[in-house]
Amino acid sequence: MTHSITTPASHTKPFSEQASLQATSRLSKDDKLKGFKDGKLRKNAKSKIAVLLSMATKIVLRTQTMGMDDCFNDNAPQIVDINFFWSWYEKEYSELEIYVTVIDGVLTKVRFSDCPYHFSDDIVLTFEEVKAKKPHFTYAQVKQALLDGYLCPLSNDSKAPEPTPPNDDNTRKVVSFGDYQDRLESKRDRLESAAGKAAADSNKFYESSRSLASCIPFGQPILVGHHSEKRARRDADKIFNDMGKSVAASKKADYFADRAASVGTNGIASDDPEAIAKLKEKLAGLERSQETMKAINKVIRSKHMTDADKIEYMTQTHQLTENDAKELLKGDFCGRVGFASYSIANNSASIRTVRDRIEDLEKLHNQVALSASGEIEGISWALYEEDGRIKITFDDIPSEALRLTIKKHAFKWSRYSKAWVRKITPNAIYSAKQLIGKLAEK
Repeated sequence: MTHSITTPASHTKPFSEQASLQATSRLSKDDKLKGFKDGKLRKNAKSKIAVLLSMATKIVLRTQTMGMDDCFNDNAPQIVDINFFWSWYEKEYSELEIYVTVIDGVLTKVRFSDCPYHFSDDIVLTFEEVKAKKPHFTYAQVKQALLDGYLCPLSNDSKAPEPTPPNDDNTRKVVSFGDYQDRLESKRDRLESAAGKAAADSNKFYESSRSLASCIPFGQPILVGHHSEKRARRDADKIFNDMGKSVAASKKADYFADRAASVGTNGIASDDPEAIAKLKEKLAGLERSQETMKAINKVIRSKHMTDADKIEYMTQTHQLTENDAKELLKGDFCGRVGFASYSIANNSASIRTVRDRIEDLEKLHNQVALSASGEIEGISWALYEEDGRIKITFDDIPSEALRLTIKKHAFKWSRYSKAWVRKITPNAIYSAKQLIGKLAEK
């Protein structure tokens, strides 16, 4: 497999564009090979499988057949094409298992098995890492790039940033919350990393169990009284235990993967700097819905319009579908036409709740961030706000009584932050101020 580099004729384009043109074709496949994680791959991820097939240097079919001695023997491997793979994939889809092998961060092998047992038939994709060549530049090009303001023309294609003006805003929205999206991405990355590690453990235990089971002839019983009995029982226990560990690790991987997928999908967080703007947008939608329901109910209950006119009004003015308009005219199981009173009441309650939350968050976001420090029991402590959390740190391990006091104020130890933390809320602010007073008194 060969790759070519396009060399610009002159120095008419920016330096970064020249570097990217020379490196893109050789780095594209290399970057893709480093984008996969060790462990299992979902069998319905057809787009990823298509990418793997396009990058694979070899597609090999490995099969086994049962001999007269009830043992499975490996057949000669066969080189197959992509068309054969997809037909085999559709045929074996119901029991398909996909295992990805990554070494030193680079994808090396992907195995598709038609069952999770040692006598499975497999299709194996292998890959060869593309070695990127360093682009070459003339002295004149490097000199011109430095004059144009690039940081380091040989290893960096970005320009020196403009100096950031000082920010005098010390409100909680600026000081405490920071970049909300970065925090979400960091949390998602940690959970995905944990899921990948658990999937790799599951694959490791499965391979151990499969490898040991493949050494035992199919259907071979334990020979009671024979010298091989103890070893056979140990092997049977290890096969069973490793398979159990593989299943447990697989469930753990699914749990972390589900948590990673749900990050940022649980509504509007109060520690999001854009929470107020999002809540105002939500409030506007609820108010529009309230006005629409009231207007439609007024028309539906009118005695001066025909049903056809009412349907036309709802479809033309409020963009309802004809079926929805007819259902509103028809009424529910209790004979109530239009929007039920409880729907309007519930929506009105939601409007009040969102308004109250906007008011609370405006106070919370515009306050000055908490900051305090001192000494207690001979050790220094500091309380500050960061990443949407109130954090307390000590320069040594606090006593059990002091830890109990911190826990009573709902602070929890975070191994990730190396501090006692609590999410920033109005109750947390009040509790933190009380805790500051107690720490200062002692």
